[in-house]
Amino acid sequence: MSVLRRAHRVFCFPLVLAGASVAACGSPPPAATVGTPRPTPTAAKDKPIDVSPVPEPPGLVVVGRVNKPDAIVGAVGAWTRLPLPSGADLVRSIADDSVAEVVDLSQPIDGAVTVGLSRRGVDPVYAFSVAVKSYDEAKAKLGAAHRLVAGENGQFKVEGLGKRRPPPSLAPRARSEEEEDDEDDGGEGCVLAPAAQGARLVCGESAALESLVPYLSRTLPRERWASDVHVEVRPEPVRAPLQELRASLPVLARSLLGSQSPAVRELVDASLGEVMDIVNDAQKLSVDAQIADSGVVATTRFEFQSTTSLFARLLTTDRADAPPAAFWHLPAETDLGFFGRGADPKLFDRPRELLANLMLDATESFGMPEAEQRAMKDLVADRMLPLFTGGPGVYGKGFDPAATEKASAQLASVKPGDLAAEAEARLRLGEQLVGWHLYQVNEPVAKVGPILKDWPALWNRPAFAKWAKTKSTAATLPRMRVVPPPPGVTLPKDTVHLEIAIPREDLVDHGGAPTAGAGDSAGRPSTKRAPAAKPAAPKKIAQKPVVVHVLAVPDGAATWIALGLDVKLVAQKAAASISSAPDASTLGKAPGMEALREGKLNGGGFATLRGVALLTAIALEPARSAFPKLAALPHRGADPILFTGRAEAASANAKGGASVGTVLVSRAVIEDIVKLAMSP
Repeated sequence: MSVLRRAHRVFCFPLVLAGASVAACGSPPPAATVGTPRPTPTAAKDKPIDVSPVPEPPGLVVVGRVNKPDAIVGAVGAWTRLPLPSGADLVRSIADDSVAEVVDLSQPIDGAVTVGLSRRGVDPVYAFSVAVKSYDEAKAKLGAAHRLVAGENGQFKVEGLGKRRPPPSLAPRARSEEEEDDEDDGGEGCVLAPAAQGARLVCGESAALESLVPYLSRTLPRERWASDVHVEVRPEPVRAPLQELRASLPVLARSLLGSQSPAVRELVDASLGEVMDIVNDAQKLSVDAQIADSGVVATTRFEFQSTTSLFARLLTTDRADAPPAAFWHLPAETDLGFFGRGADPKLFDRPRELLANLMLDATESFGMPEAEQRAMKDLVADRMLPLFTGGPGVYGKGFDPAATEKASAQLASVKPGDLAAEAEARLRLGEQLVGWHLYQVNEPVAKVGPILKDWPALWNRPAFAKWAKTKSTAATLPRMRVVPPPPGVTLPKDTVHLEIAIPREDLVDHGGAPTAGAGDSAGRPSTKRAPAAKPAAPKKIAQKPVVVHVLAVPDGAATWIALGLDVKLVAQKAAASISSAPDASTLGKAPGMEALREGKLNGGGFATLRGVALLTAIALEPARSAFPKLAALPHRGADPILFTGRAEAASANAKGGASVGTVLVSRAVIEDIVKLAMSP
């Protein structure tokens, strides 16, 4: 059984009970035929039933809980404004009446995953448990519909609730790998077990029930988590198996890539080593979510026992402070924005070295002259990358809705077959869909501007240009130049404007063949053979190049790097984001950002459904895009989904420190998502 399918089963049943889609869990098991009630078996009474806690089972990697599933279903009903089925009805849709009548969805649903080693490697198994209203009632009602097999400590195995095998009468056939894996696992089953309070029905893979039934019925119910949903991931059990694979994984990865490049081997080894270090550093990852009528608040906590990996060092670097002023000066219509307080630039020395080596290796393999190789490496690895890793940064992106709608309407109005008009309309629409992008770096324009100017200087060096022409024709080579800022927009005098023109191939219009006469003047079929039509000569239609505009705009001791295809739009947004510009139409005046204003953060930001829908307009055909549907949404997809991050110092529970993140999804966002999902 694949790991993905196991993980799907772990979470599918509890989430269905919490209001998720029943169809996502696959076909429900057939209900048992209820005939003459079977006599309820009685458990052996050799010794009193023990409900004291037991130790955690070996190999425990995931524990989870859904608190008060009934209340969550109610919240989902409020969001969708639809009459949802009750919790019992949801259970009935995936099980039979006997189960629906005995489970108690006002109490938590718990789940656990353990891993062990098998012939297939690291083998995860799962089980989940749900409370029953009464142990005796559950025993009677389940026993009337299913065969109960008495076990130790008051437990009863409920036959017929697991995955049903094909009846023996079926004709022999080849079994799939999945079916063979299921047989190896021993199938699935359920056990009714006395619990710390009352009793619980524990279901899962048969291989997991022996170790997980006592834990899920006697230990985990004693845990108290205030959140509506709680999940913990503990990497300890997988550390040893991964360490055993550490030596062989790089060799396997390099063989799959098929590259003998020293730089590629170095990058692969470093990347896999980083992954292993993350697993060794990580102590626990927990996710908690509160679900209410007002929306969802999810909190993640990543605890580290050490900080060997770059990942752990970055997340535990504590430079928390209020969001930079530049973040609040982004345009109010920003649909994706974030800020970071930065980390020690020395942490990025090794990644930049790996990238520089890879770049040198690649340019050498393409035959670039050695002097140009060094110039390229200096420009990219030594000068550009430090701009984005040397300190705080602020990013924002957006688009012009009115211009985008106009460009979309122009494309829709193009006459069929008019290739030139269609190409022009698609270019105009593409410019608006790319929109504007702004990133503020913590360096003055005196340092950033020369980097932009050095790109065309390198590109137009005789040796570089000669080499580039061996790889492409002159007509298809991009052209770079530094030009004045666009007229009509006031920008600081030291602004640098880099223009990159990317040629596009000519369109070829083959035209249509003339139609031969079909009959005489009276409409009767002609008996004469029409002369063969001469095909029209193909016609080439030149396409305008795609022009990328990059501006370095000074803002005190910092610099805004602005990028887009519509130069006037990009320049306007950059000018509006400068600290000396008016702040009437900025994020600082936008509603819904309260969580970003409170306290000190290492980083944070927001995204909107509008911005996500715009991406679908770029990637998908118009009929499949969500973008045209925004106007019909209750809140037009403009409300923000907020996220924050902060580091915590080392403690007894996390000797390497911790990183805490939050995601806040308001009811307005959820209503838009629901409306969009239900739109035809």
